Formats: sequence, C-alpha cells, structure tokens
Amino acid sequence: MPVSTRKMDRILVNVLGFERRMGRHQIYILRLGGKQVARTLISHGVREIGDDLMAVMARQIGITLSELKKIIAGKMAREEYYRLLKEGGIE
Repeated sequence: MPVSTRKMDRILVNVLGFERRMGRHQIYILRLGGKQVARTLISHGVREIGDDLMAVMARQIGITLSELKKIIAGKMAREEYYRLLKEGGIE
C-alpha cells in the first residue's frame, strides 16, 4: 500500500526523530549520541512511496519493511524503533 511522501516525512521527522535537510533531495539523518546511525532520502518529484521504495528506505534506516509499516500504522513508537536499532547493532 503506497504512502504519501508528506506522511513519510512527518513519520521520519516527528515520530522517529530524524533531522531533515533540503537540497537536491530531502535527506533524513538520525543521530544518536552525536553519531549518525541512519540515513535515507526522498526525491522531490516523488508523490507516493510504494513497497519497493519503502523496503529500500526501511533497510537504510535499519529495520524491516514490516517494522516500517507498523510505524506508519502507528503501532510502533520511537522508543521501540531505537530498541530495534540497538538490538541490530546500530547505535
């Protein structure tokens, strides 16, 4: 099920705590303890993000597609996401 880029932007910034940088693309960076631990981007021309692109973004931010879909559905919070990163050795 596709997700609008606006919704994905809100999730990355407001829910997961990523920093947004504008440029050729919208770049999202997550820093924990002053260290960059995850990074992804959304192209300006894209209006919806399908499962293929979502899977790539999920991998870039250190989780699975199904976990990203839980976040989008509001069934997983920031703390749970950070715990998954820590369990995956990303911190």
